[in-house]
Amino acid sequence: MLEVLWAYKCTLQYSTKETTFSLVFDIGVMIPVEIGEPALHQKHNNEDLNEAYLNTNLDLLVERREKSHI
Repeated sequence: MLEVLWAYKCTLQYSTKETTFSLVFDIGVMIPVEIGEPALHQKHNNEDLNEAYLNTNLDLLVERREKSHI
């Protein structure tokens, strides 16, 4: 049952063109990897750039929520 809920939260919704997860947490979903090899975006992580990107997304979050509400 939890897998179904997770799939729903990670699927783009027709009406909002957003995932419910991204509307709530304002971040994309990372699917956990069962093996020990880190993903490409984890290998090339830049903390400063990531922080700036997250701050920009937080500034735009209200606008995204208003668009999906309309």
